[in-house]
Amino acid sequence: MAQQGAKPPTAAIISRPPLLKIFGIQTGLLVLASATVLLVDAVLAKSILIGGLISVLPNAYFARMAFRHRGARAARAVSQSFKRGEAGKFVLTVCLFAVVFSSVPSLNAGAVFAGFIGMMLVNLVFAWRIGNRRIAK
Repeated sequence: MAQQGAKPPTAAIISRPPLLKIFGIQTGLLVLASATVLLVDAVLAKSILIGGLISVLPNAYFARMAFRHRGARAARAVSQSFKRGEAGKFVLTVCLFAVVFSSVPSLNAGAVFAGFIGMMLVNLVFAWRIGNRRIAK
């Protein structure tokens, strides 16, 4: 039996991660790293910047697709959005690498991959921190 004055149970609200903030910080870190390397070598700096963007842009696409829908009633739409987002992220990543390596002159391939992997690691750290923050609450 419900107590008088007691509030009825409500559904848990799962907030969206601060995607714009995350991708803004990632891009800022990428530009800072590239600008620092620019003092040493322009081709290396350009390669790092391009490699990082190849990571950030598809991740932003995936995040946009993955968090379009919320709630238990939208479970099917959420699942489909995740699948489409992941497939789109993969295709976009492959296409960006292909376009960059076929059309951008004077690149350092190692630096392109270093920028890409570096941004993937930064993304992993953000995901880990957000996950831990949500568990702690």
